[in-house]
Parts: sequence; C-alpha cells; structure tokens
Amino acid sequence: MIVMALILLLAGSMAFFERMDGYQYKVMREQKTLDALAEAKAALIGWSVAHAQYPGILPFPDRNSDENYDGQSDCVSQVSTLNYSHLLGKLPYLAQTNPCVGIGAGNYGLSENLMDAEGERLWYAVSRNLVRPSTSAVVINPDIADAPTYPWLQVRDKSGRLLSDRVAAIVISAGPVLGSQNRAGGIAGPAAYLDSITINGVAYSNANYLVANEVFINGEASDRLSSEKQTEFNDTLVFITIDELLAALQNRAMGEAATALRSYYSASAAAANGRFFPYTSLLPDSTRACQEGSLSGSLPLINNNCSHPNPALTLPAWFTESHWQNYVKYELTADCSYATRGCSSSGLAQLSNLDGTRILKVTP
Repeated sequence: MIVMALILLLAGSMAFFERMDGYQYKVMREQKTLDALAEAKAALIGWSVAHAQYPGILPFPDRNSDENYDGQSDCVSQVSTLNYSHLLGKLPYLAQTNPCVGIGAGNYGLSENLMDAEGERLWYAVSRNLVRPSTSAVVINPDIADAPTYPWLQVRDKSGRLLSDRVAAIVISAGPVLGSQNRAGGIAGPAAYLDSITINGVAYSNANYLVANEVFINGEASDRLSSEKQTEFNDTLVFITIDELLAALQNRAMGEAATALRSYYSASAAAANGRFFPYTSLLPDSTRACQEGSLSGSLPLINNNCSHPNPALTLPAWFTESHWQNYVKYELTADCSYATRGCSSSGLAQLSNLDGTRILKVTP
C-alpha cells in the first residue's frame, strides 16, 4: 500500500509540475510580448520627439495596400485621399516613405522589427491629428491636447470600462489565430489578426478604424495564459496618450530654446566678460518683441524695443511654426543682461513651462 501510495503521489506530482512548466512557459512567452509592446511604445515616442523637421508627428502604418507588409509606412500624400482605414496597419520599422515625413525620409525608421511571442509583427493605429500628409501643415503644441482638430482615440477594457479617451497611438499584439482568422501568405488584412467583441450589446472591432475617436479594446493576460478558458478575443495593446507625447515634446522644445540661448550668449561679444543673454519679451505680447530691461517673460523673437545688438534667437523652423514660444517662459538674472554683462555672480538664464512644473537652467 505504501509503495502504491508513493507511486500515485509521484505521478500526481509529475502531472502538477508538467502543468506548472507549461504555464510558466506561457508566462515567459507573454512577457516577451509585453516587452515588445513596451519597446514599441518607447520607440514611437522617441521617433516622434526626435524628428528633425516635424517633432510630434507619428508615422503612417505599414498597410497591405502595396500587396505586402514591407516594413515601411505607407504615406498618404493628399489630405483629400486620406481616410481612417489608412491609419491602421502593422508597425513600420524601416525608412519612411516620402513625402509625409519630410526631407531625409530614409533616416526616419524605428530600426527594429519588433514581434510578439507568436512571431507576428506588432500592429499600430495612430490618431488623425498626428500624421502629416505632404500637403498638410501639422501644428503640434500643448493646445492640441484639449482642442484637437479631431477627437482622440479611445481604449477600453473587456468590460467596456474607459481606460483613456486621449490616445495618440496604439500598438497591438494580435496573439494566436482565433476562429476563422486566416493569415496565410502574410498579406491578409487586419481582420485576420485583430479581434472583435460585443460588450453590453455594443459591437467593437480592433480590425476596423472608421471614425476619428475609434475605440480599441485591450484584452486580458488570462486570455492567453489559461489553457482552459475559452476566449474569442486575445488582442493585447499598449497606448500612448497625447499627454505623454507632449511631456516628452515639451522637453525637446525647452532643450532647443536652451541651445539657442547659449549660442546667443556665446556670440554676443568676443570677450567673456562682455557677453549677455537677451532681454525677454513680455508674456502678453503676442509679437514676442524684445522689451528693454525685462528680465522675465517670453523668448524674444524680434528686437523692436531693445538696445542690445544680436537681436534674434536662432530657433528651429518647427519651433516657431508650431508657436512653442507661447508655451515657454524665459527669465534671466540681472548680472547676465546687457546692462550688467558677463554673468559675474554665477548668473544664468532659466526656462520653464507656463505652470512652472518643468524648469531648465541655462548656464553660459
């Protein structure tokens, strides 16, 4: 009896650990997917913020309209031909197609072909507010968050609970094939990868992008991990809110302003003890004209009212085209001004956003 009991115990233990090993394997695979999604999110934010000509834009997806998924974003060059279906596809990773991303498109790739645990490329949807058809100017600054041209995308969970309605972009892992999905040939459309679900009588589909504030549904990890739980929906996603993107973009804008101020200071005089930062413009002055003697306000863009030479700051075209000067406060200490030059008392200039939550000190 004892021997039989030991045999049964051993058999039960082996079955338990086999099940555990299978579960742990699924957990590791799912973690690979989650890591790829997180990396894709970081890469998209970095791509957008570092863009040389149009910081804040995002690439068009890689669609099968050219009869393949070749890794390149598929540019829609005319506003009149752009519809929402153009904003859903696979995540592009190679150089982007002209002319939607500007000069030097070959330099604008995410570089890495990220895949989920199934070996499938990730999917990607982007807000209409952040793509740039070649004939369209795109102004991206803090105003866009609460006053966008088009509503932001939405993400809900499987119970229908709203996770965010301020979504700029979404990256999706399609997961294993479900139901009648057929991905043969590698050129099938979104419905072969992305799932649909009905929640409280309302039908949702991650495979459709029909309106500006399209709703995408985020699945649960248990849908993929459990071998017993039957599911008809296994999409997993991460999303980028416009607030996350703008926080990173604001850091870029302040960095550009700091570079311009340092360059101004260095060029203001040959001798270090004669150098100065420019006076500010007044905050209410929409022309951003330099104001004589002003030590707190906005970046000066013209020199109508100041006696010091070297009137203009050299800022990137995108900075002024998107009116970032209206969102940056500029201050300087008196000993770094034209009246008292040389920053003799360890003076400096300082940049901040208008609510003072980000501060960047600019030393000579």
